[in-house]
Amino acid sequence: MKKLYSCLAMLAFVCTSYAQFPAPYCPVTFPSGVEPISVVQFAGINNLTSAVIAGAVAHENFTAITGNVTAGTSYPITVNGNTGGNFSNIVNVYVDWNQDNDFDDAGESFLVGTLVNNTGTGTPITSNIIVPITAMGGTTRMRVIKRFNAAGLPCNITGYGQAEDYTLAVVAAVNCTGTPTVGAVTASVTTTCAGRPFNLSAVVTPTAGFSYQWQKSVDAGATWTALGAAQINSGYTVASQEVATSYRLIVTCTTSNLSVTSAAVSVAQNIYSDCYCVTVIPYTCNDGDLILNVTFAGIDNDSDCSEPTGYTNYSATITAPDVPKGSSQNISVTVGPSGGGWMFESAGVWIDFNHNGVFDEAEYTYIGTGLDQVLTQAVLIPATAIEGPTRMRVISTATVATAFNAGVVCGPVDANTAFGEAEDYTINIIPALSTESFVKNTFAMYPNPTNSQVTIDLGAATNLRSVSIYALSGQEIIRENVNSSTSTHTMNVNRLATGVYLVKVTTDSGTFSQRLMKQ
Repeated sequence: MKKLYSCLAMLAFVCTSYAQFPAPYCPVTFPSGVEPISVVQFAGINNLTSAVIAGAVAHENFTAITGNVTAGTSYPITVNGNTGGNFSNIVNVYVDWNQDNDFDDAGESFLVGTLVNNTGTGTPITSNIIVPITAMGGTTRMRVIKRFNAAGLPCNITGYGQAEDYTLAVVAAVNCTGTPTVGAVTASVTTTCAGRPFNLSAVVTPTAGFSYQWQKSVDAGATWTALGAAQINSGYTVASQEVATSYRLIVTCTTSNLSVTSAAVSVAQNIYSDCYCVTVIPYTCNDGDLILNVTFAGIDNDSDCSEPTGYTNYSATITAPDVPKGSSQNISVTVGPSGGGWMFESAGVWIDFNHNGVFDEAEYTYIGTGLDQVLTQAVLIPATAIEGPTRMRVISTATVATAFNAGVVCGPVDANTAFGEAEDYTINIIPALSTESFVKNTFAMYPNPTNSQVTIDLGAATNLRSVSIYALSGQEIIRENVNSSTSTHTMNVNRLATGVYLVKVTTDSGTFSQRLMKQ
């Protein structure tokens, strides 16, 4: 059964939240469901709370608990919480450093990391938060937000998760003199994948008047390039890393014009095949919203619901078919129901043509929307695709066509797309074939043997012009001209006697023959 939400209950909660968190700080709601934060440890704050979902409140006010920080100093943070099952939650922290009663200014947002498959008592995540050197002295608000499968905004009103507010007492910095000092640079990860952000930090003496310049090197320190313009503090978030990279920080005291360069830290790069977003695919297919068959370029796989994760990886168990660059291949996906299902099932396919371990939006093809039927669409293999084994992902969800898009590739974007299934395959991209070779490669005739009809299918490779059926003696028995621009044609062969015949196909790209058995 699909999840139902009560507008009245949501409205009542929003009103309660505004009473608990009056202006100017905005309240937070999670209308899809509350999944509690169970641990927050930061700068003297050590708050352990219940991880039980039942009865949990979306936005907790712990501003009576105070942490003590100094401007320009780095502090470790540890967070744990209930992810609601075999899912992933992203944790963010917002701090009103300039005390203007919002979390909208530069430097007030921090990514802590991603909690995976946690009941709230499992392995927590840790990171570092740099207090900006420009942070005002006095007390201010800190907000910790944990949200399912996406970053929670400071005034979040969608999805699953929880928020907690705390107070920080900030000691302002004094102006720098002489040569700065900088400690070892640290990264929040030791190895990463393309498209996954991570944090860099360094311990710097808490003094005002510093400027910071992060640099990177992709050749083991032989050459260095700046990561954008000079930064306002000693923390930096790397949005994406494509190759193994070293990072360092240059700190300058602007009053003395003296600088110091930190030692470097290196972050390794995972091979692309280890980077696909598998752990963040919490689909539910036991309600009939599932993939029953995938057919593509030689793959013909029947399957059933793959609970509890809603995801099955066939990439190493089903033989990868050869798919030429520059070709157009038909994919067919049979969608549920199997004892259930909703009013609509939408399907799409992603192929990692550039081998970066990420299913980019440009690699997405919408297949179709239907119910208890076969959905078919042509997939273009670009001439620029990298050759070799390539990951392909097929997803079907209980959504209308307008709600299904490339954003669901790593899991539901909201409660309305949580019902469905995902399957991974491997295809082998090969060099582009000549036109004649390509047509031969895509030439299909089915059913064979047949007792009534036979279909010629060239997979959109070229247009048919005529189809002839010959006896093995060479006598032409049936000839049908194809006058429209099509790559498929169905013939009635009822009048043929039982036996073996030769089918000759004439196309815009040449003539091809294949044997046909009439039953």
